[in-house]
Amino acid sequence: MKKHLLVSLLVLLVGAGLLLVGCESLNGPDSAAEASLSLTESFDVTTLDSQTSLLKSAGVNTDSANAFYVLRWTRGMERFQNSDTVLGHASAVAYENPTTLRGRSALGLDMGTVSVLIGQNKYDLPKLESTVFGVRYGLFGGPHGGPKGPLGGHGGPRNGHGPRGGHGDSLLNQLKIVNVPFVGGGAYQFNVTGSTKVAARTLNITAPSKLVQITGFADRDSIDGTKDLTITWDGDASANNTVLVLAPALKRGRGPQSVTPLFQAVSATAGSYTFTAQAVQALLSQTSAKALSVHLSQGTLNQNTDTALGKILVSAGADDRVFLKVK
Repeated sequence: MKKHLLVSLLVLLVGAGLLLVGCESLNGPDSAAEASLSLTESFDVTTLDSQTSLLKSAGVNTDSANAFYVLRWTRGMERFQNSDTVLGHASAVAYENPTTLRGRSALGLDMGTVSVLIGQNKYDLPKLESTVFGVRYGLFGGPHGGPKGPLGGHGGPRNGHGPRGGHGDSLLNQLKIVNVPFVGGGAYQFNVTGSTKVAARTLNITAPSKLVQITGFADRDSIDGTKDLTITWDGDASANNTVLVLAPALKRGRGPQSVTPLFQAVSATAGSYTFTAQAVQALLSQTSAKALSVHLSQGTLNQNTDTALGKILVSAGADDRVFLKVK
């Protein structure tokens, strides 16, 4: 079970200046505290690129979509986070043109106010505005993670260096911490007040019946990298998209590295999938780190069509992740 110390999401978003880096070897005698800092994700589920890659792997044509509204719930995946703490992230972005026509400099459209509703509760998403990436809501960064300059960098809305880092924090004062609670099978709504370019609308999505959980391994278990790797899980058997992501894990403090995760769509009812030893070795060869990140994403997706905006994708899902040391 993942063991991290609990701190607020606020520290995770704006406390990049306090980031601790540099640890013992992955196979060395790390203390529990050091071990919790020794690995970092090369795959960040909060980015727009990651979300579209997950949907593409599940067979969804994201290239023709003009707008994305995403709800994600994670348990114990943030650094220092207690393994039982569930965080709900909500994000939204809309464009004038589909993704196939968007360049790195494409600007998100103003949609007025974007809120998430569940029952009688309403959660307004932070509205982030910049000349670099236009208008985005929630935790989406730039086209490849986070916009350079005003807020974040490659990987997410933070102001440090590395997979979730960036340069500068002039928009950080616009952030309002929003943790959307998880209700299994709950009926959620994205409420958009609209603007001159985006019509007001309400978009419905149903949450998974339960949070998905990787069951075959505990966080930081050791594996034999020369053998096949079987991943097992427990989740929502009715989910319409379930994707496993196997990626090299990085040593914290080594700076960004170019890695290519392996995306594998699986059946929600399968409960297990086996990566071949060859696939494991190919991933490990991408970096010097002798560890893997196993990420499991599962959820539901609705597709809507708007006369002016085009195809709209609305998704709600849960994520789990374990780091595996390779002997």
